[in-house]
Amino acid sequence: MKKILCALLCLCMVFSLCACAGQDASGQQSAAPDDAGGAVPADKDGDPSDGAASTVSHGAELGDRVIIYTKKTQETYNGPDGSVILVFSYVTPRVRIDERAEVADKINEQLNLLEEAYISGSGDEGGRNHLLESATDNFVYIYETGADLNKVFTSARTVRSMRADGSVVSFRFWTSVYTGGVGGKHSYFGISYDTQTGEKLTLDSLSPEPEAFKKALVENLIALVREDIILSEEMSASGIDMESALAAIVREGNWYFDTDGIVIFPDFGELRPEDEGFPMFTVPYSALADLMYERYLPVDRDGSGSLEIVRVKDVQDGTVASIDRLVVSDGEEMYLKIDGTVYDLRISSFYYVDQVEGDERFYETDLHWYASFMTDCALQICAVVPNGMPDLMITYTDQDNVMHRRFLSESGENGGITLVDDTIKAVG
Repeated sequence: MKKILCALLCLCMVFSLCACAGQDASGQQSAAPDDAGGAVPADKDGDPSDGAASTVSHGAELGDRVIIYTKKTQETYNGPDGSVILVFSYVTPRVRIDERAEVADKINEQLNLLEEAYISGSGDEGGRNHLLESATDNFVYIYETGADLNKVFTSARTVRSMRADGSVVSFRFWTSVYTGGVGGKHSYFGISYDTQTGEKLTLDSLSPEPEAFKKALVENLIALVREDIILSEEMSASGIDMESALAAIVREGNWYFDTDGIVIFPDFGELRPEDEGFPMFTVPYSALADLMYERYLPVDRDGSGSLEIVRVKDVQDGTVASIDRLVVSDGEEMYLKIDGTVYDLRISSFYYVDQVEGDERFYETDLHWYASFMTDCALQICAVVPNGMPDLMITYTDQDNVMHRRFLSESGENGGITLVDDTIKAVG
């Protein structure tokens, strides 16, 4: 019976591909680079770096601009009775570096291998076929016994770019698998690449003295945990030796770069019970500068910038230097114009949780497009402009690494469009 049900499940499979790809302004299908999503060069005959690094003195120090696209895939499998038994999804990032396309290709090939490992189950998440077999067994058991059990298995992997510049690009993957019971299985995974060579970076490759470098990481972790009285007391009460436990988490897959330093993290349940929180430790670059290769340290930023949103139809031809085009959904064509310089520009879908007054939360659900920096240029966006609560978030950081949030919305004045700040209640 199980073989018959597996065959029926294959026939009942519903496959949906959720990506950013869409149609260009002329109504023709856009050719997304590397099939990565819906962002395409606005003018393939022009120089995509026009108005960016070439126009400001500090652009050369930042290195070449890194652009990141994402593609979301979701596969839904139904049982013979038409009910869903498995939802399997993943987000794949794609890197674009116009000045070094061969480097971007090398990075993307390695990212493809991570995707294949997640699908096949050669990683730690079990893989699609294994989960489908387990979901089938579960369906058969419920069908034959009438047990009141969870019927839908899920596996989801998302990704967030944590740092991208002329030296490195660093990603943090999050995987969540639920097959019933309480909680499910969750894991983080960090991976970084050299944006000059395309090579995967390891802890040993970050320093001319790798052992001294890793020792410094452990010493900083110990200091951070000692400052966290609750965590240090929990570890002591559980009989965990702090030094050996923290030395053990300084390993490949459990670190990534962000704008402030190197982030080290344990596996879930490794330092404390899963239901008591998940610690992440940031070792600042200043604590490691004497041991790290200088090329992997972030450069100083300068300059400032601001954002403006305008409809394409309201802009005179030739007056906007658009470096790319992003299709979020069928909607209006707009230019996101940058005056001056902004960093870490992200276009994302999000959801909003109003927990308590003054403690609102904006959670990125899907990253559509990222640029390490933009200077006096624009991004063309095709999206629906909501007349109520915004659903598209635009974030960027300034020269002081301070994040700013903006949300696409109607202005309320003659059907205009505008960017509102994160006092989002005013437009909700």
